[in-house]
Amino acid sequence: MDALASRGTLFTNAHCQAPICGPSRASLLTGRYPSSTGLYVQPDKSLSQDRENFIGHLLPQHFSKHGYRTFGVGKVTHGIKLASVVDVAGPTGNSGPKPKGPKPPNDVRFHYRPDYSIPYTGTQTDWGAFPERDEEMPDHATATWAVEQLKKNNDRNSKPFFMAVGFHRPHVPFYVPQKWLDQFPISSIKLPEILEDDFDDLPRIARELHELPRYPQWPFLRANDDQQWRLCVQAYLACTTFVDAQIGKVVNAVPPNTVIALVSDHGYHLGEKNRVSKHSLWPESTRVPMIIVPASKAKAQVVDQAVGLIDLFPTLCKLAGIPMKERLDGLDLSPLLTNPQATWSRMAIRTTYARGNHSLKSKTHHYIAYEDGSEEFYHLTKDPNAFTNLAHTASTEQLAPFRNLLPGWEASYHPSNQRSAVNAWFERHLEWHHPIPDDNDES
Repeated sequence: MDALASRGTLFTNAHCQAPICGPSRASLLTGRYPSSTGLYVQPDKSLSQDRENFIGHLLPQHFSKHGYRTFGVGKVTHGIKLASVVDVAGPTGNSGPKPKGPKPPNDVRFHYRPDYSIPYTGTQTDWGAFPERDEEMPDHATATWAVEQLKKNNDRNSKPFFMAVGFHRPHVPFYVPQKWLDQFPISSIKLPEILEDDFDDLPRIARELHELPRYPQWPFLRANDDQQWRLCVQAYLACTTFVDAQIGKVVNAVPPNTVIALVSDHGYHLGEKNRVSKHSLWPESTRVPMIIVPASKAKAQVVDQAVGLIDLFPTLCKLAGIPMKERLDGLDLSPLLTNPQATWSRMAIRTTYARGNHSLKSKTHHYIAYEDGSEEFYHLTKDPNAFTNLAHTASTEQLAPFRNLLPGWEASYHPSNQRSAVNAWFERHLEWHHPIPDDNDES
């Protein structure tokens, strides 16, 4: 990834539009905000029946309509079969492999096992050395397939191609062969900076919305001189390094004069805000890597403007010279690829976590608005860790530019949104905003 960044533009202030994989990928692939499509949480398979917002409107399908042969492999779509989206589909893989137990629930764990008596959505979160060989990892198969297809299509006379390559790691569980863990000795692990009373200045809804009862809890992670926390961070770094090697294989096989874009679907907390998870409106969950290398005349440069995954659709269309799709919410990033100091029309980029809750990130500030009117506000230049919530002391003039960027209208929950809840707040929220249909209701 570092080598790729040295060839193009690195966006250091890029953010997803939803801090969980399903709605984030839907937003990236449609070029539309969750508040436009109504997909706020994880979708079920019925998403593949929606031809108004999704089917026929996804990024690979748009390229296919304009003469491109499309390929896809690994984790790309969510709730829609990859084979229905691209011309040629490879193995989609999974978040495994995982060791299997002798009887249900068949989930052998190395370090963390959820409390299954808690009545909320579970987690695959765990960390450890597994399996023994890279060849047993689904991401290895993904890279191998992508390289093979790139070699087959490395012909100047062939149709232009679009290829989406989706790697699973560092998705949980943080399992990876031992050799990758060995690169990060426990004694060398540097833990993120935290504040013990970090939640004291947060509104009640911020604490309730971000609770994850089935995920690793802070006392468990910090026991015995932060033992499990260190092991968890070690495994995350190892998984990232493993997938970096797979990315390298694919990038090295890409033919000349090909646009390359590297992104992730969301970020991840590794102890910040006392949590190991995604599922948040804080920057650790929203910020993503983003690197774009144009087909020619590329040079290493850094952009710190607020951009998002939603901008990838219009940008790739512009770089490929194909028409823009209608109803795109994102912006074309090509002016910033030409000049990182170019005037940028967007002050802040938006991330949504459940309808009515929004995070806005600018170059210098971070603002969060909750559905009950509560707010968080941070001056990141002075407080890069966002430890001090200034919402109660900030002036109207400081908050108004962010409040004005909140959506004036938000789509209702799309029917394909799953109704499973991660905590008590979400359970109440979904019962109110996304109730289970009453079969006897004829209205």
